[in-house]
Amino acid sequence: MTGKRAAVVAVVVVLLAAGGFAFLPWTANHFGYALPGAGGLPYRIHHAGRDYHSNATCAGAAWCAAGQPPCVPPARFGGDETSLTQVDEVSTLFGPPHAVFLTRPVPAGTPFTVLVRAGPGCFVGYALMGGP
Repeated sequence: MTGKRAAVVAVVVVLLAAGGFAFLPWTANHFGYALPGAGGLPYRIHHAGRDYHSNATCAGAAWCAAGQPPCVPPARFGGDETSLTQVDEVSTLFGPPHAVFLTRPVPAGTPFTVLVRAGPGCFVGYALMGGP
């Protein structure tokens, strides 16, 4: 009976530790999901089979600028959100996903940059990692 109880306790401890690791910035940056709250967008995201990175955000990790990522206003890419096409989402741990956009017209092939909505009227740019 004691062996079974120890095994159950060990499984519970492992599950709690794994759940805690999910909230670490390293884990969010590595796997490309956002953490809840302001500044939770990861350094790297995955879209259409490719990885994209942003030096403006890192899910709150200590190695990058803390706080909210710098916003790119809609006027910078041609007016407003109607000049964008949503193509994907970045999931958020226990929160709503962040939409991923391309500018119109949508480029043929692999896009070199994507925009992720960080908040109302606020977008963060991500650039293609690797080569075309």
